[in-house]
Amino acid sequence: MAAKKKNGKSKKDIEETIYDTTEALQDKAEETYDALLDRLKYERDGLERELRHEYRNARRYVRAHPEQGLGIAFVAGLVLGAFLTRK
Repeated sequence: MAAKKKNGKSKKDIEETIYDTTEALQDKAEETYDALLDRLKYERDGLERELRHEYRNARRYVRAHPEQGLGIAFVAGLVLGAFLTRK
């Protein structure tokens, strides 16, 4: 009888340990996920700011040099058209 109680007790201890470990791992995974999500949001915001800045610079350049802007657009259209017609 004592052996059965000892086995039953250790089985319960093992189950509790597994449950506690599972909860700890889940909490750690959630923390890591939240940290990663925050980092990705930060990176996204930085890229959006950089893209807006570069877009403004491009618009300023085209306004200051309209002939070059039209020439670049024309050449880009020719190159794109050549690529599309080949495929």
